[in-house]
Amino acid sequence: MGNNLIEFLHSLQYAKDHDAVVGIMMGSWPVHLITDMWLAVYDGDIAGWRKFMEQSFCIRTFDNPEETKQYKKVIRMESRDLFMYTQEGPFNQYVQYQGKILRTLFRWYNNGIGLNMRKNPVKDMCSVLKAIFSNERHSAVYSVVH
Repeated sequence: MGNNLIEFLHSLQYAKDHDAVVGIMMGSWPVHLITDMWLAVYDGDIAGWRKFMEQSFCIRTFDNPEETKQYKKVIRMESRDLFMYTQEGPFNQYVQYQGKILRTLFRWYNNGIGLNMRKNPVKDMCSVLKAIFSNERHSAVYSVVH
């Protein structure tokens, strides 16, 4: 999941650097990544979710590849290429833009209410912290980044 987050962040950076718009296919890994951790769907309102995503991240969502034919130029990038992408321009502007994206995501972290795009209930992103610092600490699942 960590690599996919980097790829998502880099796709937005690529679009900014190249004056483009990121297009995301509904049902693809970015949609699953985002709804598993942030921006759950409430009351089945997929249209509202899409509008919020498109406005928040300046992206476009598509239901099928045919919809992309209306655009003059479509650039398809492999996940590996997105992962390896490095910004163009000053590093401080890169940090500022990436920080804005991360703040937007974490402003809407999942709190155990709503569904992901697979229509499964989302988990509370703070559940690990709550488990570690409560009487439930014996059930905490955690990972360590080296």
